[in-house]
Amino acid sequence: MVELLLASTSPRRRELLTAAGIAFALCEPGPEYLDGAGDHTHRETGAPRELARVRARRKALGAVAGTGRVPVLGVDTVVDLDGVELGKPADRAEAERLQRRLAGRVHLVHTAHVLVLPATGWSAEAVASASVRCRVPSERELSAYLDSGEWRGKAGAYGLQDGAQTFLSLLEGSFDTVVGLHVAAVERLLLACRTACG
Repeated sequence: MVELLLASTSPRRRELLTAAGIAFALCEPGPEYLDGAGDHTHRETGAPRELARVRARRKALGAVAGTGRVPVLGVDTVVDLDGVELGKPADRAEAERLQRRLAGRVHLVHTAHVLVLPATGWSAEAVASASVRCRVPSERELSAYLDSGEWRGKAGAYGLQDGAQTFLSLLEGSFDTVVGLHVAAVERLLLACRTACG
């Protein structure tokens, strides 16, 4: 039996839910950005944690969700360097610029989760945050990672789980938060939904 509808196109989120044994189906998410702009324009401004929450809510509330009797999960992940969002790079050159900004620094990653039950209007949300250290990579390390292309489609131009990167490490928080979905937060939201809606 399906426990939730995942309003996301991220393969990493699908993998995390599958590994956790949470039964889900996919649905088309609502628009992530108000103006319809893509991932690479970064026109929205504000506190990165709040941007993640707002986008996750848009994805959940705007999802194409069938009958509305199954809860819908919207998720969004934002990389936060000193209160500034580092979005998804459009190309290799932008990925390199983002990586050089992160080098030698500690930054935050916020993953917001919004669960809605369309049939009743019930909703709840949870934001998980983690801190990540990026040491200064050698030019060879950086080039190898950029050449791998594993950074494509990822906030901050990296994936902590990527095999080609060797210079980023989790400092505090949960690994899955940085990957893009905090399983424990999803489990808490599902429990709250069952308790509230029967």
